[in-house]
Amino acid sequence: MSKAMLKTMAAMAAVAAFMLPSASRIAAAADAAPSAAAAPAPAMEEPGTRRFLLVSVEVDNTKFWLPSVIAVEQGDKVTLTLMNQVPGAAPSDKHGFTIPAYNIAEVVTHGTPKTITFLADKPGVFPYFCQLHPGHVGGSLIVEPKK
Repeated sequence: MSKAMLKTMAAMAAVAAFMLPSASRIAAAADAAPSAAAAPAPAMEEPGTRRFLLVSVEVDNTKFWLPSVIAVEQGDKVTLTLMNQVPGAAPSDKHGFTIPAYNIAEVVTHGTPKTITFLADKPGVFPYFCQLHPGHVGGSLIVEPKK
């Protein structure tokens, strides 16, 4: 197993350990939001394409983008479907999603999914977060170097 894969798994284990105490509250939030796992791939998906569903949720008055870590390989075409499931009425029904290193900055309205696609052309660890509300908890895009 590669060192990069081990680092990815360690990061995911650390996130899981952090989230376990809040599992019951997260489960309640999950009832209102779709699973924050990788979206299933279409039957005829081309190699090198990665699809993820990221969901903005609120747990104990803290907003999160889940999952908090996604990993791809350099050169992958990445499609992110963003869903804002944080309760609220206009104008507080909007939350941001940005990956500055990839010049991505979107505003996602509650209940209206937004899909973005980009090429993961540079390796590294890149934070993603809500550019509208700096106090919200973001995550990381890990782009492993092409082998």
